[in-house]
Amino acid sequence: MDLDTLKSYITVATDYQVNKRILREKIQTDLHFTYNGGLFKATPELILFASAWPQTQDLYLEDTYQNPIHIPDREFFAEQCQEHYQKVMNRWHQQHDKLKKIRKIHFNV
Repeated sequence: MDLDTLKSYITVATDYQVNKRILREKIQTDLHFTYNGGLFKATPELILFASAWPQTQDLYLEDTYQNPIHIPDREFFAEQCQEHYQKVMNRWHQQHDKLKKIRKIHFNV
């Protein structure tokens, strides 16, 4: 392997890592959704917490701006959170696969 080929492999690998990091940062932002005047980040922890909260008790959650937000319909909130999370994760998976394919094409040339 000559030096130019090695250099191109390193460049492609570096570009892949940079693009992967940028994509993850974008997805982390995309995980945010609004509910009842608050901004929340859909996470597995939030989904589980909202799902497990007893229906008989009022639920107040801290949003991303550190405001207490009343969640009047806990089940609906958990469902919205889960749907949003899954939609964003699916998009991330598809875009990540595209990045991996581009990388494989460059390495196989």
